[in-house]
Amino acid sequence: MKIKILSIFCLALALSSCKKGSEDLMIDGKLPELRSQESLETYGKALTSASNGWAGYLFTEGGGGYGFYMDFNDQDRVNMLAEIDAGTATDIMESTYRLKAVMGPSLIFDTYNYLHLLADPNSDVVGGTAGVGFKSDFEFEFSSLKGDTVKLVGKKRRSDLFLVKLNAEQQDFYLKGGLKTLVSDLTTYFNANKNLYITGNAEVSKVQFSVNMALNVKKAFFTWVENGVVKTAEAPFAYTTNGMFFNKPLVFNNIAFKTITWDKSKNLLTATTTTGKQIDILRGDLPIIPLHILMGTDRFKTITVFSTPFQTWSTSFTAMRATMSTSLTLNTRRLGNINFIFNDEIKQMKITVTTFRSILPTVSEFVYNYTKTVDGTYDFEFVNTEERTAVILNAVLPLTKIFNDHKFTLDYKLDPVQGQVGSITSVDDPNYYLSGELK
Repeated sequence: MKIKILSIFCLALALSSCKKGSEDLMIDGKLPELRSQESLETYGKALTSASNGWAGYLFTEGGGGYGFYMDFNDQDRVNMLAEIDAGTATDIMESTYRLKAVMGPSLIFDTYNYLHLLADPNSDVVGGTAGVGFKSDFEFEFSSLKGDTVKLVGKKRRSDLFLVKLNAEQQDFYLKGGLKTLVSDLTTYFNANKNLYITGNAEVSKVQFSVNMALNVKKAFFTWVENGVVKTAEAPFAYTTNGMFFNKPLVFNNIAFKTITWDKSKNLLTATTTTGKQIDILRGDLPIIPLHILMGTDRFKTITVFSTPFQTWSTSFTAMRATMSTSLTLNTRRLGNINFIFNDEIKQMKITVTTFRSILPTVSEFVYNYTKTVDGTYDFEFVNTEERTAVILNAVLPLTKIFNDHKFTLDYKLDPVQGQVGSITSVDDPNYYLSGELK
């Protein structure tokens, strides 16, 4: 009997504990699953009530930022455009989506669409890394709903997806091919204007602004020199209806870009900072970062002097090259391009001279080690050459000798015909200088 009474008591205690546990899980008198369902309904109504659709800005782990147009209906279907290429920017793709409570309210794009392109593991699809694509997502958790903006986070890769409600004019922009036109216009602008900058501060007067539009990068950069050291800040961006959007600000000191607006009529980019200040992005004739800092790095490695004379050659170099050419011509040879190839990591420069006998080219290589001062003065020391043809050695001797005997500086110049070129000037004889294409 005692055992029976004890069993009944334990059962009652257990039931009481279970009831108390469920009450403890309640918030505002509602169980978690009920609250999750209500949240899902709230987000679902928000998505489908946007009569003009949404601008989507996706930021991936393995790439940059990417702009989308999305229009959700209450039949679990979504129409989509994307900035990925000219086709995705103009051809609407319809797919399905689901709202589901999976460890929280979730938005799942469950049939293939433009979002899936960025996650596709086949590198031939849009150029992502084999096996992972751009490390993007197509299943998201709702993070917040504030005003006209919904923020979501990818379930697998934690990609940020921002949805911003559109008005009728903005929707019209997407539906009439505006995204394709904007991307094309800005690509043309950035290719034509390599030396963009903003005004800095007392220590750094100018800060270079640049973008990498490659689909697997899609980032903007600030670059500046501080105490002789090149510093860089970067942030991924997505195209909007009138410019660029950053999920994390692009920052130099106390200047933080949040968006950039493109005014085609003025051919002008204007940034809006996180404090609401507007800053024009200016166009310069020459780069901000000194050439000697970039030469021999991934940015620039070679100055190529072509056979056709440049207007930014000095009289003395023009005469020297003519003498070299005549010497070779007398020996049935023709002078081609001259390359100055820098490797700043090992502090080495190679002069390569191409000569032709009939149509057959010969490339002669002359190797120099160098030291460089903080302000960019080079001191070259000839090391060796494998060239053994006396005709060539004698013809190029004036060039190879002056680079061993003189000190030199590098700089950018504007050639009236060629545009921006790289220039090499003798410190010992400032009237001796040459220029060529920077590569």
